Amino acid sequence: MNLQEKAISYKEDVIKSIQEAVRIKSVEEAPLPGKPFGKGPAEALKYFLQLGESMGFEVKNFDNYAGHIDFGSGEETIGILGHVDVVPEGEGWSHPPYAGEIGDGKIFGRGVLDDKGPMITCLYAMKAIKDSGLKTDKKIRMILGANEESGWGCMDHYFGKLNMPHPELSFTPDSTFPVTFAEKGIMQVVLKKNYEDSENIKIKGGNAFNSVSEKAFLEISEDSGKIILDYIDSFNKDKDYKLEVEKKSGNIIFTSNGKSAHASRPDKGYNAISALMKCISESGYKGGPLEEIAKFFSEKIKMETNGASMDVNFEDKDSGELTLNIGMISLEKNSLEISFDIRYPVTIEKDSVLDGLEKNASEFGMEMEVVGGKDPLYIPRDHFLVKTLMDVYKDVTGDLEAEPIAIGGGTYARAIKNCVAFGSLLHDQEDNMHQKDEYLEISKIDTWLKIYTEAIYKLAK
Repeated sequence: MNLQEKAISYKEDVIKSIQEAVRIKSVEEAPLPGKPFGKGPAEALKYFLQLGESMGFEVKNFDNYAGHIDFGSGEETIGILGHVDVVPEGEGWSHPPYAGEIGDGKIFGRGVLDDKGPMITCLYAMKAIKDSGLKTDKKIRMILGANEESGWGCMDHYFGKLNMPHPELSFTPDSTFPVTFAEKGIMQVVLKKNYEDSENIKIKGGNAFNSVSEKAFLEISEDSGKIILDYIDSFNKDKDYKLEVEKKSGNIIFTSNGKSAHASRPDKGYNAISALMKCISESGYKGGPLEEIAKFFSEKIKMETNGASMDVNFEDKDSGELTLNIGMISLEKNSLEISFDIRYPVTIEKDSVLDGLEKNASEFGMEMEVVGGKDPLYIPRDHFLVKTLMDVYKDVTGDLEAEPIAIGGGTYARAIKNCVAFGSLLHDQEDNMHQKDEYLEISKIDTWLKIYTEAIYKLAK
């Protein structure tokens, strides 16, 4: 039995382990003693480490921030970086998001693609190499974080506070195949403004910077909201995602429906926040903060995803155009916050983006705060790591025309030197990460196992 056949022999175990991992709701919550990201991420990290230990690997938990699973020895280390936390599930699932149900040849659940499924597969790839008795000259280390989706505090703790060594070469299975050689810069920005007369209005939308808002809500008095109510039917005409209306205790609640997508590809979704503001603006609503907020959106945001009206629609040859996503909005107790997630091209200076945002926000008296971000990543196409992984991908899939790609997503490849994203999405897989009914086609696991087993072995031997 060759190495790839050995890996595929574990397929049923891979399926079972993915289901078990998905059943742990590992969305970040309020910290608990010894659990910096809450109960779920800590339990998911424990699950992975126990699974690795059961395979005969050495494991270590670093304060429930991160953990690693080691196999082999050598002066150099090959790293596999991934995360056990997931984004919130959202609404509208046809299968329970944390059950790992199988239907129509697919495993459904939050995290089957991002990133529990790929990391389980890589762990069984390590097991295949170990059980085959093949000699490797380098240590193989799987590094697991518990906070990738909401801050990277896991990597800051592991590589920063604890000063753990960087592997010499690494990959993360948290993007698409073949090899991601460039990742856009990431910037998370909040625009803020305080009002004195908005207590009778509430706006709420979105649940994360890095997801296109699927729901947005406006609560307003019946008298004030009548003009919007009268316009709803016209706005909804011929639209797939409509606004709904509910009357409650003398108020009208407008619910805007959208389609979630990852913030790196906002064009794949439909932003409920932007749609709500478009409706308010087009209705002719006048008066107070709501008119101003709607005007800001109609002039500076629109339904765009490239930031053109904010004067930040930069573009370059290697990584394409900038993307701008409105992830969240809140107007409560006279305080407005609008949360942006921006992915900017690898050759563009961050300050150029900030200047455009600040200039346009200031026209509406809004203050800007940068609350997070990551610098761009760029590994040359002719780098040994890129070339080796490309060769493995081509050999296994037969896709000889494939070329390295650039993405807007932010992966752990940015956390350390000499790391790239490698898979896990194949070219014929639907990208439904961060969306409802996230699923993994069971038939793809064979290819995943072949690719990752060969890649790990070739890098480590």
